[in-house]
Amino acid sequence: MSNWSELNIINRTLEAAPLIPFACAWVRRHHIPYVLRPVYYFVGIKSVLYFLNILSRFAFRNDVYLYHLATVVLVVLLAQTYRRLLPERFNKHIILGVWAFAAVAVLDAVWLDGLFKDVNAYSQATGCTLLVLLAILHITHITSAVHEQPLEKQPEFFLSLAVLAYCSCSVVSYLALSIVYNMGYSTTTTIRLDRIITSPEMVLLATQMGLLAWMFCFFPLNVAPTQALPRWLHYSHWHLRPFRLLGQALSSKAGKLKPRQAPARLPH
Repeated sequence: MSNWSELNIINRTLEAAPLIPFACAWVRRHHIPYVLRPVYYFVGIKSVLYFLNILSRFAFRNDVYLYHLATVVLVVLLAQTYRRLLPERFNKHIILGVWAFAAVAVLDAVWLDGLFKDVNAYSQATGCTLLVLLAILHITHITSAVHEQPLEKQPEFFLSLAVLAYCSCSVVSYLALSIVYNMGYSTTTTIRLDRIITSPEMVLLATQMGLLAWMFCFFPLNVAPTQALPRWLHYSHWHLRPFRLLGQALSSKAGKLKPRQAPARLPH
């Protein structure tokens, strides 16, 4: 197996990273607070897009439209989360930023890059810029306010870390992919450059999903682990098997020896 094939396998494996935070969130879905519910929907849709990506590669030989869709899901749901986390005075600015992104996303899909032709470098740059600004604003807000818990004990802090880890660098990957596919290289060279550029993107995606999984682990499970077991498997229904001798069960009472009584004294 060549190094290029191994690199491709690594990239395809890292694409499954959204399944980890979705699994962590699914078993805690009843205890995820209202402000972080959009993040739960985000990792759920990303998991669906992962399987849709596999289907598109084999059935249509084209998965470019999923890049456009994934960016819309990323920006809209995480911006909605920050709208709930940040003070109300920022709501108007967040809504205006999302509408500006929506306009760029439509232009990018219809005219600039094309929905099925090229990756959405323009909408990705616009959306990630908005999210990075919101993440910085949120970290500034929680560090300036007085909190009883340190930052590493606050789930929202890991959300902003995840946004900064991925969005601050993914713009470069999208722009590089857009340039490579428009340089007129041969098919083999283009595929190899695609794998090289996509590798950091996948590592950043895995880092983002790992931080989101960490965030969901702060919340309790839907049910206690012992209650999640089937009734027949619960340890409270286990009983000690009796000892048997020649096919007969020896009860615990039979094994106990009665205390020896003192012999009766004869009358003189």
